[in-house]
Amino acid sequence: MELTIFEDYYSFKKENNTLIETLVKKKSKILLRFKAVFIVVDYLFEEMKKRKLSEDEEYIFSTGYDFIYDEFEIIKSVLHEYFKDNINRMEVCSQTVNLLLLIDEVKGEVLNNDSIKKEITKLNELEDKVYDFLSKGEDAPDEYFELVDEITCDIFDKNNIEVNLIEEIFYEIALEYDIYPEDDTNYFNEFMLNQINKMR
Repeated sequence: MELTIFEDYYSFKKENNTLIETLVKKKSKILLRFKAVFIVVDYLFEEMKKRKLSEDEEYIFSTGYDFIYDEFEIIKSVLHEYFKDNINRMEVCSQTVNLLLLIDEVKGEVLNNDSIKKEITKLNELEDKVYDFLSKGEDAPDEYFELVDEITCDIFDKNNIEVNLIEEIFYEIALEYDIYPEDDTNYFNEFMLNQINKMR
C-alpha cells in the first residue's frame, strides 16, 4: 500500500480535528458508531510508522478509514445544511444523526448485493422521514431504530444474507489486538483526546 492513504488519513484528522474534538468532549451519540473503528485505524496508523503492515492490516486500515471518511462527509453535510455549522445545535439531535448514519450503512450493504438492490425503497423512505426530523431540529423517536432493525432483518434474513456492521467488526478486531478494554466508554474518550492533542 502506498504511503498516500496514511497521509490522507492524517490530513483528514487534521482537517476535522475541531469537529472530532467537540463530539468527543460532548460524548456525542454520533460517535457511538466510530469508537472501535477510530481506535483500530489510529492503532494501525501508529504501527505503520514502526513496521510494515500485513496485507490484512492494510485492508483493515483502508476499510476503516473509508468508513470514517464517508460517514463524516454525511455529518458535515448535515451540520452545514440543517444546523448552519452550529455543532451545539446538531448535538441536540445527535441520536437522529446517528440513526441517519446507521441507515446509510445498511443502504450501502443492500446496494452492494445485486440480489437485494430492489429492497432499497423502504430504507429510502425511512431516510426521508429522518431528514424531515432534522429539518425541524427534532430527534426522531427511539422506535425508528427498531424500524431499521425490522427492515434490515426483513431484507437480509429472508434472502439468507448475513450482515455485520462495521463497528461490530472493528470492535472484535480491537479486542483481538488487545487495544480496547471491553465496554469501556471512558477509554475511548481518553484515547481520542490524546490523539487530538497529537495533531496540535
